[in-house]
Amino acid sequence: MAMVDYYRPLRLNQIDSSLQEEIKRTCGVDVELCLECGKCTGGCSNAHIFDLTPRKIVQLVKLGDEKRLLNMDSLWTCVSCQLCVDRCPSHIDIPRIMDYMREKARKKNVRAQRESIEIFHELMLDSIRKTGRVAEAPLALKHNLRTRQYFKDAELGGRMFFKGKLNPLSPKVKNVKQVKDLFAQTIDKKEG
Repeated sequence: MAMVDYYRPLRLNQIDSSLQEEIKRTCGVDVELCLECGKCTGGCSNAHIFDLTPRKIVQLVKLGDEKRLLNMDSLWTCVSCQLCVDRCPSHIDIPRIMDYMREKARKKNVRAQRESIEIFHELMLDSIRKTGRVAEAPLALKHNLRTRQYFKDAELGGRMFFKGKLNPLSPKVKNVKQVKDLFAQTIDKKEG
C-alpha cells in the first residue's frame, strides 16, 4: 500500500480493512470503536520516544497500512504498561495490538530498524522468564555487552548502586515456576 497522506480525505473503497478484521478476530480489539480523542497518546509514558504515537498506530490499523506498522520502532519500544487502555474511553487494547504485530514481524522476519531495540526486548523477556521480573542491573549490563557499548551506563550505574537504588542481584519472585509455566503455555499456543 502506498504512503498515506493523513490530511487528504480517503474514500472507503481506498482502505484495505483486512488487517483491521484480522486484529479484531485474533486479538479481540475493534479499532472502529476509536473516537480519535488522543487520550491514549496523552497518557503514554513513552510517546516522546515513539516514531508513531498510539493514536497514529490505531489510525494505521484502520487504514490497513501493515507495512508501516511492521517497520515502526514503536513496535519494539512499547512496554505494554496499559496506560493507553486505562485512559481510552473505548478501552482499545493497543498493547495487545503491538504484541500481535511484533509476533507478525518476527514471523515475516521483519527486524527492528535499530538492532539494539530488538536486543533489549529479547533480553527483557528473558529476564522476566527467568526471575519473574525485570532485573534492571543485569538487563542493562547484558544489553550494553550485546550492543558493544561496554561502559555506556558505568558512571550512572555506579552512582545508583552507592545510593542503594540498584540491586545487582535482582531477587526472583516467590513463584518463578508459575511465570515459566505462563511462558511455556504461550509458546505452546503459538506452535499449536
